[in-house]
Amino acid sequence: MQLDTFMTGKSSLYRYTLMLTVGLSAVVLLTLSWPRLRASLNYLPVDTAISNYWKTRQIDNAQLDGLIKKAEESIAIYNHYRYQAGLSELKILSGQDMSRSLWQRRQAMEDAIKAAENVVRHAPARPREWLRIARAKEFLAYPAEEIMPAFKMSILTGRVEPTLMLMRLELGLRQLPMMDDEAVRLLRDQALLTWANQKRPMQKRIESGHLNINQLRELLAESNPDVVREMDGGGEDNG
Repeated sequence: MQLDTFMTGKSSLYRYTLMLTVGLSAVVLLTLSWPRLRASLNYLPVDTAISNYWKTRQIDNAQLDGLIKKAEESIAIYNHYRYQAGLSELKILSGQDMSRSLWQRRQAMEDAIKAAENVVRHAPARPREWLRIARAKEFLAYPAEEIMPAFKMSILTGRVEPTLMLMRLELGLRQLPMMDDEAVRLLRDQALLTWANQKRPMQKRIESGHLNINQLRELLAESNPDVVREMDGGGEDNG
């Protein structure tokens, strides 16, 4: 009888200890995850606004400052590179807002570069952020030697990225006279890939003057004269 009582008491103590351990573990896990959850909830309006922008290419400039504040608050709560990426994108949009002063626009672009650099510091394989750094630096008239590293990394981390290829090609052709041999090789490869995969959009950019056909000839004439002839002739419809 005493043995049964002892075993029952021991079993109850074990259950209580187990319940206490599980409860404490749950509290610790909730405490550790709460900042991340709170930051994620705070960031939701930013996520929604950026998603809508990519669908419509429109954003309410009057809301930009509030969205930027939300992104900065989320970073202060839990510094994740995804929030830095959103902040960088919002800062670019702020820098493109012609209702702001030139100083405000330049400062927004500098902030966009810093946020994007924070992203690639933690997640280097982010071709969109690398390109954002390069384009913002070009907008701010940085010298080519400060633009090219980010330009190269954008290609090296995402060589075939359909949403970035034309933008990289435009930037690269503008910088072509200042490029080193490695950058020229990467740009040539990007031009050939873009022509192969996005022929119609690329042809339209050539016709509109956004892509300089003379620079494309200079880039490709020696190594790929057949492609140059196709570009000059208009090419075939391929997307």
